[in-house]
Amino acid sequence: MKKLVTSWFVLGFVLFNLFPLPYVSRAEDSKAITDGATVYMFGRDDCGFCKQQFTYLEGEGIPVVYLNIVEDAEASRLYDAVTAKHSVSKVTPITVIGERVIVGFNGPNTTGKQIKEAREAYKDSPIKTIEDHLALAPVQTLDVGAGCTGIACDSGTTEFVFELPFLGVVDLRSFSLFTLSLVLGVIDGFNPCAMWVLITFLVLLSQAGSKKKMLILAGIFIAAEAVMYNLILNVWYKTWDFVQLDQIVTPLVGFLALGGGTFFLWRWSKNKDAALVCDISDIDEQSKTINKFKQIIESPITLMSIFAILVVAFSVNIIEFACSIGIPQAYTKILELNALDFAERQWYIIVYSLGYMFDDVVVFGLAIWGYSRLESHGGKYAQYSLLVGGILMLILGGLLVLNPELLII
Repeated sequence: MKKLVTSWFVLGFVLFNLFPLPYVSRAEDSKAITDGATVYMFGRDDCGFCKQQFTYLEGEGIPVVYLNIVEDAEASRLYDAVTAKHSVSKVTPITVIGERVIVGFNGPNTTGKQIKEAREAYKDSPIKTIEDHLALAPVQTLDVGAGCTGIACDSGTTEFVFELPFLGVVDLRSFSLFTLSLVLGVIDGFNPCAMWVLITFLVLLSQAGSKKKMLILAGIFIAAEAVMYNLILNVWYKTWDFVQLDQIVTPLVGFLALGGGTFFLWRWSKNKDAALVCDISDIDEQSKTINKFKQIIESPITLMSIFAILVVAFSVNIIEFACSIGIPQAYTKILELNALDFAERQWYIIVYSLGYMFDDVVVFGLAIWGYSRLESHGGKYAQYSLLVGGILMLILGGLLVLNPELLII
């Protein structure tokens, strides 16, 4: 019963988030800005970190030229040019102020402070537009072990100052490399951008049919996600267009959820009568039902189910990274500054990846523990679970395909 209540709670939470706070795209006339340099923000309506930055700017009364790289072809062209000029990852948000480029949004006391400082520093700069920036701004770089060059010098130590949950504002360089890897990995793993994909997978996992299957499927998911994130920290964040990938994998996961939801509801409709009368059915009928469940439990995991898990694991990493690179980019920059050899670098990245998977291990562990506690409820619980899970997956799938920005939290 506890898991049934939890399922209805998650369903209610999804419905509540169908009506989030409005996220208004706006482009202010830069000529009207007299108290500081113009803030240009490249973003997307379905990016949670973009919403956080926009809300902060609006609350501080800072005008912003919002450039939607999904809906505006010219904004997309300028975004490609800026990211190529400075060799920064294609994520959102990316903010351009005079000569300065700021990747991601970490919080009001860090990124917010950088935005305010850049507005003041470049208010008299001849660089007024994105075109001016592309033509006149120096390349933003940070040399390994040799201090800063170009406009990175303007930020001083703020490149490595982050607002971390429970810890507040800290300079990442104050940690040992091992502690830094573990702490940042755990915090990075709680990125809210991909929570809806995780909910989709949890609903799928709850229908595995046995504790053993749940362990296998969860293990495949965790291993796949860890390997993919390890690759991202090593190579992908410098070479892949995560925004474009997000535009592909988000609807792909949505279609997967729609298919799973449809299948669950079909199973519920087909077997609902047998499940609802299982308490009063005769021994022969109960034996047949038990045998059917045994067939489902003992059926092998297919290549298609493994492929679905890999798609979900891949999408979690892409969706998280497409929203903001902040912490992992600062982390890899610190590793570079320490001039580590290949083996040392891989060791710390593995520690980071293990920390990154901590939240998934906890969540899946609780889900599997809850399943084992509810096995005694029998067919009736299973059928209600199919009904609630099917409805939830249809809602999530429809939103991921048609309007994923409604899932912003």
